[in-house]
Amino acid sequence: MAGAPIAAAPAAATAAAQFPQPQRDYILACGGCHGLNGVSNSSLVPSLKGLVGYYLYLPEGRAYLPRLPNVAFSTLSDEQLAAVLNYMVFDIGAGSAPAGTHPYRAAEVGKWRRQPLTEVTLSEYRQRMVEILIDRYHAPAALRGYSASSGQ
Repeated sequence: MAGAPIAAAPAAATAAAQFPQPQRDYILACGGCHGLNGVSNSSLVPSLKGLVGYYLYLPEGRAYLPRLPNVAFSTLSDEQLAAVLNYMVFDIGAGSAPAGTHPYRAAEVGKWRRQPLTEVTLSEYRQRMVEILIDRYHAPAALRGYSASSGQ
């Protein structure tokens, strides 16, 4: 019996190694709340799947993602965090970003994360952007999910 956990460890390490580093970082830093594939209980946490890229239609939306406190205060480096944000936008949020959207760069992420959104009510700030995205850019109403279900 004592040998079973040791035998299982290499298989688990091999399975984890099959994911690209940004996906592993996302799973460890974000997946617990937002779901492994970006699908969460949207009444508690915004779902990201097919939606997160819509924020990049707005300059303040592009800045919003790295300024979120749980993102800004992450222990990941600027390079790692840029890779995670790009994984979220272009893989989890596939098809939701505007055509021609350029990936986040480490310097950009570093700039925004040093200005975390701590001075606003996040739910209200997010809701204002979501309404603009739905009205102006025809984002799906599902983007509203968290705001609507949280009463904000």
